Amino acid sequence: MRRQATRDGVTVQAIAGTHAVLLGIDVAGLDQLDALGFAIRRLDHVEEEQYWLRGMKVFRSVVPDPAPGENYSLRYHPVQGFQWGDYSAKPGRKYTYRVAVVHGPASAPTLGARVDVTVTTEREDDGRHGVWFNRGVAGSQAWNAKFGVPSDELKDPNSSAWAWLSRGLGEAFLSTVATAVDGTWSLHGAFYEFTWSPALLAFGLAASRGADVQLVVHGRDKDPDGADADDDVTAARNRAAAEAAGLNPLVTWRVAPNKGALQHNKFLVLSHNGTPVAVWTGSTNLTQGAIYGHSNVGHLIHDPAVAAAFLAYWQQLQAATTTAQLRTWAEANNPLPAPLPVPVFSPRRTGSDLLEVYADLFDGATSSVHLTGAFGLNAVFRARLGIPRDYPRTVLLDKQPPYKTRIPHDDPNVRIVWGAHLTSQLEQWATERLTGFNGHVPYIHLKTILIDPLTDRPALLTGSANYSEASTEDNEENTLVLQTGGTGVTSAKAMKRISDIYLTEYHRLFMHHVFRAFGQPPMTGVVSGGDRGLKEDNTWIAPHLAGWRARQRHLFAGTSA
Repeated sequence: MRRQATRDGVTVQAIAGTHAVLLGIDVAGLDQLDALGFAIRRLDHVEEEQYWLRGMKVFRSVVPDPAPGENYSLRYHPVQGFQWGDYSAKPGRKYTYRVAVVHGPASAPTLGARVDVTVTTEREDDGRHGVWFNRGVAGSQAWNAKFGVPSDELKDPNSSAWAWLSRGLGEAFLSTVATAVDGTWSLHGAFYEFTWSPALLAFGLAASRGADVQLVVHGRDKDPDGADADDDVTAARNRAAAEAAGLNPLVTWRVAPNKGALQHNKFLVLSHNGTPVAVWTGSTNLTQGAIYGHSNVGHLIHDPAVAAAFLAYWQQLQAATTTAQLRTWAEANNPLPAPLPVPVFSPRRTGSDLLEVYADLFDGATSSVHLTGAFGLNAVFRARLGIPRDYPRTVLLDKQPPYKTRIPHDDPNVRIVWGAHLTSQLEQWATERLTGFNGHVPYIHLKTILIDPLTDRPALLTGSANYSEASTEDNEENTLVLQTGGTGVTSAKAMKRISDIYLTEYHRLFMHHVFRAFGQPPMTGVVSGGDRGLKEDNTWIAPHLAGWRARQRHLFAGTSA
């Protein structure tokens, strides 16, 4: 949900997802504003609780030596920026935010013009789209404050700490499996990593209730025959977990050539009385690290046509279809361009133009575009980012890309950040630690592209594919390409809703890692957190009057330049 309000020259736009609310702020006559920043108060209409939100930055003349991990009321240490994220919201709840201009001096700040805006956060599943993001940021100040223990020392998977990390993602998958209550239901799944015991147990229970449960799981060992080293352990771990859970009768191991291809899907088709009704997809493997570690999304789309397309693809995966045969099937049965919404399946022929199709969508934005990269960015996207545009383009990566694949950053509207956490105490920011569950991809595992999310015609790409040549030409993958313009799951109302959810979660992760970019090598275009202390006059405003900061201010506040 989006709501905008203006009073006394102050405009605030609230963009509400499920667990996050993004506030965009603008002020008429900003170049003449004599202010220290903005104070933000939240009213929870369900719990009838209101309080000023809190932040980490302080006026150093007031708090010269802030305690590690401490935070402070925005009433006295305000926001010196034009976006603010509230990441403690709850789904389906009404909130009113008051944004007030704060005037000096820093030692005794006073409140001036103010505006209230009321929004209701989205429910996680509205019967068309269900969307769940895990926390994805175990290395955080919030973790330290809430639990006070290093996350890699967790012992009890049933603890509140694990639930905090899952943030509903794992629970939603288990609930989806539990939909199969009897023999009128069928579950057809395709999975790459398959070791999370609660999910495996849930499949077994569904089968015991009489549901038809059939699973295709990655079973290829990529190591050359006779190799001394066994570097590819995914298939072996899958087999061991399935054996331990007693699921072998339900599993078809995907071993058909090409041996080097990954059965990289993570989807589950739900059918009732033989008719597909919904499909779960997204970036989430069935592993401990996927649920409780790096960032992931699960997307349940309630659309019989989309579910039927996934089921037809699943049938090809279950059969001993080779990579070459699967390419032929995909191109014949899943042609491009195709009517939307469309699940796009891989593998496709070598030299396929699929990545160019995605890059064209990406480059066709008019307002803003936001892209994640778990394994860097393909050259087709880097080329488009090398062409200057007059709107914000942001890129969120798992790690710093190698020099030869650096993303062009001549355009100041391109902002880049990659995953990091604080490995030592930084002033009042406490040392952070990850779960230790994800050695290969510790931070960003999402595969999403958000195109014009704050317009009336947003588009979204999400699924298992990493937008790479391997994901299109060799691996078995799926991507939901959702564009506004249809009915049902791609109606204007449905697309605005899921765009708001995806954007608020993307922004949460992007801004989390912005601050942690302090310890990274400087690079033009890489977002820097700036000065850690608050300015004690209005000089903080000047950088926001022009350039990319001004464009972002207008974008999120919904105001014109």
